[in-house]
Amino acid sequence: MFTTQRSATCGYIGLRPDGMMPRRASVTVELALVVPLLVFLLFAILEFGFLMKNRAELGQAAREGARQAAVGATPTRVDAEIASATQTIESEHLTRLYRFRSWDEGSGTWGSWQTLGVNDGENNASQGDQVQIRLTYQHRLLLPGLMGSVMNAGDDGRVAVVAATVMMRE
Repeated sequence: MFTTQRSATCGYIGLRPDGMMPRRASVTVELALVVPLLVFLLFAILEFGFLMKNRAELGQAAREGARQAAVGATPTRVDAEIASATQTIESEHLTRLYRFRSWDEGSGTWGSWQTLGVNDGENNASQGDQVQIRLTYQHRLLLPGLMGSVMNAGDDGRVAVVAATVMMRE
């Protein structure tokens, strides 16, 4: 048969009398299998946390901008309101779209969207028109190599985050 030696601190060295491998070896194998999954989950949680923070900030900025546009602010004033609400977002990766549409009494539907402009110191939307502020931010992933394929990132490692708000022009 076989012989085993007993160590005072570590238990059996080599095979145990019942032929089983030492427990330490199986723990090492289990750890090697589980650690990559745990690391992936950790970075996924961080990535989604930053993504949701940016989405919440973008949504708040869209609401602030739409509120300004609803009371007649010009696109320049809406820009300033959005800039103050998106202080942790890189402005060079933020796309803004300001537009409005009117109710068509003849067809009983909303008309097509038009670009929001300036008319006599206010925006060119009339009272009762819908004003839409749409913001698109290209969020940069922390680890595009790890999370890029999971989140459908572009070649530059960025994911589009969109927030839009529609309000009635007062």
